[in-house]
Amino acid sequence: MRRGRPRQFDENEALQAAMDVFWQKGYDGASCEDLLEAMKINCGSMYAAFGDKRALFDRAFDLYAETVFAKGMAILDGPGTPLENVRSLIERWAESASNPERKGCLVTNTLIEFGKEPSATERARALLDRVRDEFQRKLQLAQERGELRSSADPKELADFLINTAQGLSVMARSGADKQTIRGVVKTALCLLA
Repeated sequence: MRRGRPRQFDENEALQAAMDVFWQKGYDGASCEDLLEAMKINCGSMYAAFGDKRALFDRAFDLYAETVFAKGMAILDGPGTPLENVRSLIERWAESASNPERKGCLVTNTLIEFGKEPSATERARALLDRVRDEFQRKLQLAQERGELRSSADPKELADFLINTAQGLSVMARSGADKQTIRGVVKTALCLLA
């Protein structure tokens, strides 16, 4: 038999709101008050539904991976050629990094904020490894199809693109202007010619 009152809030909406707070302010910067206000719930409801702040962050990170991050991965499997899809994702980075909210990438933000703390960074690193592997696979296919020059090294290019994505995230958080961000993306795209 279940005890207590039924939940008076939409758990998915509350989790989405928490994800946005963590994405904007970071883990340390997000106070419980910030989270509760955004989620439109009280402290008891938060603990009952999500656990403590760290458990809430972990669930919010998972939501980010399942939604925002997954959209980027879907671009790589889009209807275009392998190289067109890689280029499309890179162009999307420029749009994201130029967004006035300037949140950057939650994966990169997590790696920076938590440093070497394994419990927080393992999942973030796994996501980066996944996209790096997919970049390498797509670039290898592009090379086999003659879209990418034969002298290019798909692994090195994939590593470079991950580094570029993380750099753009930091630039976005630090307020780089649109022209600067576009210049970085243009240079990255030139390497894929």
